[in-house]
Amino acid sequence: MEERAQALLDKCEICCLLCQKASARWSLLKFIFNIPLILTSSIMCVMNSMSTAEVSMKMPNVIVNGVSVFVMSINNNLKCAEKFELFKSLSNSYLALAHAIESYDEDSLTREKVNELTEKYDVLVGGTPFEDVPNSIKTQVIQMNAGRAMPLHLNGGFYGKKRDSKELSSVRASIV
Repeated sequence: MEERAQALLDKCEICCLLCQKASARWSLLKFIFNIPLILTSSIMCVMNSMSTAEVSMKMPNVIVNGVSVFVMSINNNLKCAEKFELFKSLSNSYLALAHAIESYDEDSLTREKVNELTEKYDVLVGGTPFEDVPNSIKTQVIQMNAGRAMPLHLNGGFYGKKRDSKELSSVRASIV
């Protein structure tokens, strides 16, 4: 396979893995935020059924409602469910693109076809919110795929690596 196509395949596979891991993280957060909502709803049901003329449940109702609203506000602000769905969809799209690249024989993979596949990859990367992927996941994916062509969002971030002053000075010297 052409060198550019192989590099593109590596980047697609790495982005697919990154999005899968990010999707799992946002799914876990969504689940964690749903547990208190289920508990507060259950507590409200029990408290409202116990309310009689002798026992006022007004203050406990206000407290439980306040906790419920607070958890829902945090959940809505973080948009866990939307991010989970977005990363799940992006993972599937990167995987489909990787399969499309793999489906070509070396002989049938023309420069124009590689350019077309690269444009599809660029569109996916443009829609990927890398800032919503925790640095721990980025670092883990980088370490798992050492030696492969990395997406620029992972390659240029120095995740988990100490900057070498000699390396930086050589980069500066080559720019000047």
